[in-house]
Amino acid sequence: MDTMKKGMRVWWNTAHTPVSGDGAGVLATRKSLGRQQGSDGEWRQGSLAEDYDPSSGCTRVCCDDGQVVEVAVVEPANPGVMEKVDDLTELSFLNEPGILHVLKERYDDSMLYTHAGPVLVAVNPFRDVDALYSKEQVSKYVKRPAMGHHSDSDEYVAHIFLTADKAFKEMKISGMNQSILITGESGAGKTETTKFVMKYVAGLAGGLGMEHRVLETNPILEAFGNAKTLHNNNSSRFGKLIDIHFDESYRICGASIETYLLEKSRVVHQLKGERNYHIFYQLIRGASQEIKDACKIPDNPASVFSYLNKSGCDVIDKVDDARNFHLVCDAMADIGIEEEKQMGFWQTLSAILWLGNVRFEALTDDSVSVVDDEALEHTAMLLGVSKACLAGALSTRKMCVGGDVIVKELNIETAQDVRDALAKFLYEAQFRDLIHLVNDALQGKDGQSAMSKLSLLDIYGFECFKENSFEQLCINYANERLQQQFAAHLFKLEQAMYEEEGVDWKYVEFEDNQACVDLIESKPPQGLGLLTLLDEECLFPKGTDASFSEKVCKTHSGHGKFSFNANKPGDAFTIHHYAGPVSYSSQHFLDKNRDTLNPDLMNLVQSSQSRFVSMLSGHMGVGAPKGGRSASVGSRFREQLKVLLERLDQSQLHFVRCIKPNAMQKPECFDQSLVLHQLKCCGILEVARIARAGYPTRYTHNDFAERYKTFLPVSARERESMKPLDICTALLDHFGIDQSQFQIGKTKLFFRAGVLGHLEDHVLRATDACLTIQSVTRMYQCRQPFLHMRQASINIQACWRAHEAQLAFIELKKRHVAACHIQSVYKAHTVRGEFQEKLRAARCLQIWWRQTLLRSKIAERIAAFNAEEERQQHERQMMEQKIQEEERQDASMADLGAEFNMSLDEMRDILQKYTSGVLIVAQPREPDSALQELQRINVELQKEIEELKDENNILIDQQAKQLSAKKHARVVAITANASDVDSPRSQDSVSIMSYSDTETDNGSNLQSAKHELSFGRAGPQGAVAALNAELAKKGPIFNDDAAFIREVHEGVSLAPNMDSDYEIKRLLVRYKTWHRDFKNRLKATQASLRKGASASPAPTYMNSSAKPLEDALPKKPVAQGLSRTFKNLTRVGKSAKNTM
Repeated sequence: MDTMKKGMRVWWNTAHTPVSGDGAGVLATRKSLGRQQGSDGEWRQGSLAEDYDPSSGCTRVCCDDGQVVEVAVVEPANPGVMEKVDDLTELSFLNEPGILHVLKERYDDSMLYTHAGPVLVAVNPFRDVDALYSKEQVSKYVKRPAMGHHSDSDEYVAHIFLTADKAFKEMKISGMNQSILITGESGAGKTETTKFVMKYVAGLAGGLGMEHRVLETNPILEAFGNAKTLHNNNSSRFGKLIDIHFDESYRICGASIETYLLEKSRVVHQLKGERNYHIFYQLIRGASQEIKDACKIPDNPASVFSYLNKSGCDVIDKVDDARNFHLVCDAMADIGIEEEKQMGFWQTLSAILWLGNVRFEALTDDSVSVVDDEALEHTAMLLGVSKACLAGALSTRKMCVGGDVIVKELNIETAQDVRDALAKFLYEAQFRDLIHLVNDALQGKDGQSAMSKLSLLDIYGFECFKENSFEQLCINYANERLQQQFAAHLFKLEQAMYEEEGVDWKYVEFEDNQACVDLIESKPPQGLGLLTLLDEECLFPKGTDASFSEKVCKTHSGHGKFSFNANKPGDAFTIHHYAGPVSYSSQHFLDKNRDTLNPDLMNLVQSSQSRFVSMLSGHMGVGAPKGGRSASVGSRFREQLKVLLERLDQSQLHFVRCIKPNAMQKPECFDQSLVLHQLKCCGILEVARIARAGYPTRYTHNDFAERYKTFLPVSARERESMKPLDICTALLDHFGIDQSQFQIGKTKLFFRAGVLGHLEDHVLRATDACLTIQSVTRMYQCRQPFLHMRQASINIQACWRAHEAQLAFIELKKRHVAACHIQSVYKAHTVRGEFQEKLRAARCLQIWWRQTLLRSKIAERIAAFNAEEERQQHERQMMEQKIQEEERQDASMADLGAEFNMSLDEMRDILQKYTSGVLIVAQPREPDSALQELQRINVELQKEIEELKDENNILIDQQAKQLSAKKHARVVAITANASDVDSPRSQDSVSIMSYSDTETDNGSNLQSAKHELSFGRAGPQGAVAALNAELAKKGPIFNDDAAFIREVHEGVSLAPNMDSDYEIKRLLVRYKTWHRDFKNRLKATQASLRKGASASPAPTYMNSSAKPLEDALPKKPVAQGLSRTFKNLTRVGKSAKNTM
């Protein structure tokens, strides 16, 4: 530090920056540099703006942002290549900012583990880093050489797997028990680190399924022994020492778990933001309906139970309590806990929760009664006791005085304390029974003994809350003893060993916490520690927490690690631990230290009808009076720690220091001041210095000579005659180890870090060379026969392959010929198919043309044949008419001849004479004129009917062409009808829909239908033709109107001003009116025709009887017209109705 020159990279601290004055340059004050500045400040990098002079008191540093500051303290910075070094002892400048910078850089790069000499520093990432613990990582460390040092190869970087692998393989080599001590503050990740070690050892050692049982204990212990605190979401509220036992083959053959100081008070009380033990929340959220019914768990239990709703926190982010409950059930089943036993645990937990809801009513100032509600009922039922007995045990206490039993009433505060004490004892007894069941499940098979063991110590870290009570004192006391053991192992024993061995060693100062340990645990005559004073105060019947606090302050008022506020006397005092000062409140210290249960409650539990609950009474008796006195919690815990430390001293220790990077439990957040405080408390800085300055690797003379003497280049006889120290010296000279890298002690050899790893590498290379020579020799012996066999097999294979090739070639030729034949056939088939297609096409064209010609010829012949047929038909008709006329004349003449008694020939002669003018007619000619007139009318009527037929056909042809024009005309007509009903219309061209409902133009027709009709000039044939014409016109109009209204109704056509329903009704009325009128007129016409025919005079001939006139009337055409009219009318009516 004295030789730091201008431009050198250094670290400077914001807390030691003096306030700048009005000087030259850009000087920053402490306020302007206070970025995340704490009590210890923040370390930042910069470059010296001038040569460093320690005597000046300050120096100028140029910051990376260009500012120049004056600082009082600077530390040299390491080169950039050492920013992520794997071992802190490899740093060129081993100082606080250098160590912090390395840890932060590795933490930002997800490298959570760093070595500090023999200690592994683990930083909690507060997130899942699965890639760091994958199967590939496990396989990599399993293959690590047994004696290699972690720094010998870049492949084996610092990792918890590396520490576990070293412990296991050193146990195999030395046969000595190993212990891994995992310590750190609450929330630093001790529990997770322990689980990773167990996972790795289980995968490395294996066993007969025992390793799976060991791993299955983790979810069970976490559920019943861990809880959420202000500093950690999964804080262990008890300490545990897990011993993994190995057999002669170093395979796992069993395990055992020992627990320390379960925090029972958490069952009944939690701080704001904390939770009760995990198992309570897992039970109420993950239990099946059957379990809930058996345990009387209500709806929304987290808000119902008093022991769960006081802290205001019942959920942990990203934690599924229901899923964890199923994991716990599966783990309990895997280790052999039956479902009946599990149900006992669940019912006892539910009984504890219901017990917290039991309420008391004050009868007087010194007596209470228990409220008889569902809480009391469910608690008594789940515990297997009666409500009366439970209520009596909670509200009274029986005392034996002079042989008499006195029942003492309890006040409400004492009754509540008794209730909470029963809940705490039940949970502790259940936890002890669970540990007992786990240990039974982890025991090895009968007759199988453990040859060695690997111990994992996972104990609560240092704690400092707002309210610190007796539990925090015991926890911090345990951490003080472990820190003392850590310091003794790494500092005192190391330096003492160097001095005893006569090794040249530079002493390293370290902070010893023996004074703080004595303050807590010392006994007379050494002194009166806090635990001793607490036990004494518990023996006094009138001892109170206040008297204990007063006695402690009076006894240790002058102690350097003890303090209290003399201006505010009370129950609070402060102990200055190695990790920092902690203020304790002495309230409930005496009750928690006594840890006694009312005998009435003990008898109540023993008398339970539930086998599980009555069995728990045996675990509740731990610490019961023996020889008239009871062992307090403090004294039992002190003895447990003493035994624990003695066990650890008998094993080879491996230390893991867990670091919490920030107090918010957030990922990717690194608080320098918090991390530095933990590094100081854990002694990591001193560990790094002593490991770098000392000799961390050592061997006894005998062990070193025994292990490496085979590499000494002398005969075996000479080696037997040499002393171990001479062998060691010769080996060191043989391997060429520099004198500065080792020291020879009285009984041991001491090596610098990494030296023995290089020696082991040399040994491994020599071993590999020997193995290579042996393998080559064995290979040569086996290779010659193999080569002969291989050559023979090659020859056989060649012959066989040649034979196979010949057969394959022959087969290939056959396939080629077959393929050519197939191709030719296929091509011929293709060409033939194309020809057939063309031939069929030509034939089709010829057939079509011939058919066309044939049709034309056939059509001409049919036309000629039809013309000839019509001509012949006409001739036949004319002939038939002539014959009929002749027959009629003959009949008439025969009638006249019969009247006048003349033969037919005679009548023919007379007719000839009459024709030639000889015959004289006696009667007048008027009848002949009337007959001729009727015949003429008949002929004209037939012509008009034919003309009507032709007109009807023409109208039908034009109907389709005029459809669109008529639709438009109808819309216009309907629109006009809506506006002007009485406008004149033409009945021949306008739709029926255009008529008003009130118009009646049928009056005259109806009137005429009642009388005989007058045919007028047209005659009867004209009347029939008129009716037929009216029918031909009205029918299509009705049909068209109905079709159009239907199209408008269905949305096919558009008529904005038309009401389709109304128009349909109008059209139906008009059709019925016209139909009735037309029918009457038709009947009247028929009647008149008949009457006129009957009234016509018949012609009379001379000398013959007169023939009736009606026989000569042309009735057939008229009848056919009337019949056709009726048929058309019926068809139009049906069509209109269907359309409607």
